[in-house]
Amino acid sequence: MATQIVIANKEHIALVLDNGDDESFIIHWADKGKNWNDNWLPDTIHYVVWNDLGPNEIQNKNASTGMMTGNTPLNATSDAVGTTTVADLLVWGETRALQIEEAVRDYNAAVADDAANGTTNAEGKTWADYDSNYS
Repeated sequence: MATQIVIANKEHIALVLDNGDDESFIIHWADKGKNWNDNWLPDTIHYVVWNDLGPNEIQNKNASTGMMTGNTPLNATSDAVGTTTVADLLVWGETRALQIEEAVRDYNAAVADDAANGTTNAEGKTWADYDSNYS
């Protein structure tokens, strides 16, 4: 499971993966994939911060003005964030990062196969075309 997550709502998701290397991983909002539930984070959440730097919190905003309205502390992975929990967001983040990494590997393999065989199967494509979880 990811150990840290910072979500800039509608912008990007930053993760630290628990893979022995504490690898950081950024998911652009457009790349969050089909398993992201848009109901998880209402427009009144600006940021979700769960990391080693602290403080762990939900940064709230007025959805119509974008002005900050205060912070809600997060103390445990079981704490609610919108309609989900910190733990569920960490699990989702780890899964999505692995899906993206696999799609990138598949794309790179297709490009190498084209180069080796003189084909153009990967031409005009990106890793997202090799990601069955993209949309």
